[in-house]
Amino acid sequence: MLQAINTWEDYRAKLREFDAVLEHAKAVGAVMAVMASRSAHVRYGAQVYVKLLSHCIALRALAADPNHRTARELLDVPSMSALARCVVEAHDAFEYVAGHEVAPAERTFRLQLWELHDQIRRLKMFTDLGLAPERIDDIRADVRRRQDDLQAHEFFATLPAELQAELRRRWAKGDPPAFHLGQRQRCELSGVNADWHNIITSQLAQYALTLPSSVEQMTHLTPGSVEVHRLLAMPLVATLPFLVRVTQAIAAYMPANAPEPPSRTNRTMALWRQAAEQAP
Repeated sequence: MLQAINTWEDYRAKLREFDAVLEHAKAVGAVMAVMASRSAHVRYGAQVYVKLLSHCIALRALAADPNHRTARELLDVPSMSALARCVVEAHDAFEYVAGHEVAPAERTFRLQLWELHDQIRRLKMFTDLGLAPERIDDIRADVRRRQDDLQAHEFFATLPAELQAELRRRWAKGDPPAFHLGQRQRCELSGVNADWHNIITSQLAQYALTLPSSVEQMTHLTPGSVEVHRLLAMPLVATLPFLVRVTQAIAAYMPANAPEPPSRTNRTMALWRQAAEQAP
């Protein structure tokens, strides 16, 4: 992915690819915004797509200007990496709640578990903030109701005994997971290579987090070097497969209305989708 980037022109070429895909994604988003949601998972999927698209727009705004090089262009790489990580997280959430082809019973279980995870986080946050006790009591009661609903859910009874026990343990601790499946399992259902996914998230974390090696690297890179060109492009090319995948999934929800990408953009999207499916 990054090995093909050696010069400033290579960087500019990847940026043009990003721009083409992003423009198509915006067009899909514009059509989606005026369409009524047919179900809870599609509604959530549309909302997650807006979030993902917003991250990509902000990421593009931070990218080094292809027509005007500056000595400070590397300073935005950590912020770009943080935004790219948000894109990966949004993609993974989209896949779990709206992307995977699952039976209706599993779909409702997934949504309810995801919502319970969110409510527990809100309960902890509001408790720490010292919110009015009656408001906290309302959230706590809602959490208990959601936990009872999940334990009585028809899909819960079909899960392996070990997983049922683990979920009950997490619920008892007040620490329910957002997903009942691990990352590798979710990647398999998505058709994404799990090792590739792990490499991308680790690479982005290396620059999004404040770590000695990445901080040092920023101060020692030679301007105009291959390493600089690749580092500038890294958050963009890491994001592209995820943007492509969710854009295509959203378009599939509205086959009669979704805009078609230009032929060159369509070929670009096919290549970037493939990048997520292949072993690194």
